[in-house]
Amino acid sequence: MAMMRVDDGQSSIGFLSTWAPAVARLLPNKMSVSRRILLAVVSVLIPVVTPQSISQIIQEYDHLDYMKVIKGGKFLTGINDPESDSGEYPMQEAEVKAFYIDTHPITNAHFWKFKEAKPRYVTTAERQGWSWVLKPFLSPAARDQARNVPEGTWWVPVKGAAWNKPEGLGSTVRDRLDHPVVHISMEDAKAFCTWTGKRLPTENEWEFAARGGLQGKIYPWGDRYQKNRTNLWQGKFPEGNTKVDHWEGTSPVDFYRAQNQFGLYDMLGNVWEWTSTRYYDRVVDRKLQEVMYVVKGGSFIDSREGHCNRIVRTAQRMGLQPEYTAQNVGFRCVRSAKAYWDLHGHRDLRRPFIGDNRPDPRVKRQPRHHKKDEL
Repeated sequence: MAMMRVDDGQSSIGFLSTWAPAVARLLPNKMSVSRRILLAVVSVLIPVVTPQSISQIIQEYDHLDYMKVIKGGKFLTGINDPESDSGEYPMQEAEVKAFYIDTHPITNAHFWKFKEAKPRYVTTAERQGWSWVLKPFLSPAARDQARNVPEGTWWVPVKGAAWNKPEGLGSTVRDRLDHPVVHISMEDAKAFCTWTGKRLPTENEWEFAARGGLQGKIYPWGDRYQKNRTNLWQGKFPEGNTKVDHWEGTSPVDFYRAQNQFGLYDMLGNVWEWTSTRYYDRVVDRKLQEVMYVVKGGSFIDSREGHCNRIVRTAQRMGLQPEYTAQNVGFRCVRSAKAYWDLHGHRDLRRPFIGDNRPDPRVKRQPRHHKKDEL
């Protein structure tokens, strides 16, 4: 039925008296006159909403997909903490060349777009049929799988858990498209980076970017911890999260303001991020060690003081097997700045620069939150 519009100068009563009887005549004769008129009025006054496809919805998150140039230079890696056993001690001088880095971790929306473009690509978690999920976060359909997990073990190998079902069967990312994608192996991260013409950062590149030009500081913003700057675990682990930072699991990648002077988000907290640097235990012969790679940044299950899991700070690092996937592991990409300058000059990969490091505000949009009926 064609929709009818009420002109600004026409009264509601005049509109109903003119159009309702005409529309009512088009309805089945078996209905009563009053019922037909009521249905006609409703059909005329209530606008028809065309639902958006998921492809249209994920386009709304393109403002979270841009890079910033890091000019490179010399800096001190690590931290002066002899008690650290992760290899972040002692501090060492390092140097990196200019590069571009994603301002945010890769989101579910971005990875969804990748999967649409590469429908035959199967992630590691999808291929093996399971991934690690923290017990308190299990979906109702996956809780039976935790029954055989020993007491005191909080990670559960959940069947069906993957990037689009982060807590197992019955869960979805449709209501968190601006959250970081998780259950990503190093292979998955590399495949995404290759598709976008980028690569994974080295550990030194990641740490140089996270420090934001500050030398030897604990956090990207300085030495003093600041509340509501990152998504960490507060309270008793694993079932006593006080959510002082407003989130129990992952959070939108731009929920907190930029963490450093380079304008980068979520360098600390939310999810661990893959790098391309091999991880070695400093007290074991390297030839005897299994292949592992460095992840950086900490995650939502780590803490400021280390009372649960890892201490979150800029220098912190951890080694993971390249096929490892879990609820708190994601990534971001980088690209050589020199290679891009040779082709396009000094500017953002997706938006023109204003000054040196700022994206064009004309195309910057706030995150849009969608109702379930739009998905």
